[in-house]
Amino acid sequence: MVTCAAASWGTWSLFLRPTGLPAGMTTWIMFAVMALTALPLTRRDRAPTWDRTAVLLLLANTACDALNVLTFFAAMRYTTIAIAVLTHYLAPIIVALFAERIEGTRTPGARPAALVALAGLALILEPWHAPAQGAVTGALLGAASAFCYAGNVFVVRRLAARVGSARQVAYHSAIAAILLAPLGVSGLATVSPRALALVASGAVTIGAISGIVFVEGLQRIGAARSAILTFAEPLVAVTVGALAWGEPLHPLAAAGGALVLAAGIHVARQAR
Repeated sequence: MVTCAAASWGTWSLFLRPTGLPAGMTTWIMFAVMALTALPLTRRDRAPTWDRTAVLLLLANTACDALNVLTFFAAMRYTTIAIAVLTHYLAPIIVALFAERIEGTRTPGARPAALVALAGLALILEPWHAPAQGAVTGALLGAASAFCYAGNVFVVRRLAARVGSARQVAYHSAIAAILLAPLGVSGLATVSPRALALVASGAVTIGAISGIVFVEGLQRIGAARSAILTFAEPLVAVTVGALAWGEPLHPLAAAGGALVLAAGIHVARQAR
């Protein structure tokens, strides 16, 4: 379940790039459609446990996921799929570095792995050359999405255990859609039917359905093993970038990507 969901997320560029829409618009459409898709599925969830902790977790989930999606979609507009996705996948290292403070969980080798990942990013961006247009901005947005994604890791499993997987997806998506409405509603009339259909179909399939499937799997196998399996996403995304968008990695950039993936897999395997 976790692997299939992560692999499906690697195809986001196929739904977003052909539309040419700004990240704010696509993010708002995605959350609105996800909420409508997941809401009927909440009937399969058990009765929720609503308390102060659950409400705070829901608000944290909404904030982290909205910023995660907004910055990640923006990164894909500014730079190559490889740079956007590989910087986004600093998230497992960030989780490992902060887990000891937040959850009391120490991950051996997290700090050296972070240095290896940073070296990998340097190889991807090749700062000794003139950076490609948008590469630095895209990398910064991808890294910002990694921090937001990491924050989500600390809340989503706990929230789903209290309210259910479908309800977690539906409720945080609905709140995010309301908060992001100023970014999308005003320009909705200018969106072509084809662009709307593309983003909406992505929101239904690899947004809502994959999101529910991922959370169900996450609750069964835990965050450590899930973190390893989610590396299916960058592998699929980079492949899609090369085949669909003509974005093959240069040898040094490919080596840098391998370092980022290796560092992330190491900390995920060490996490307990």
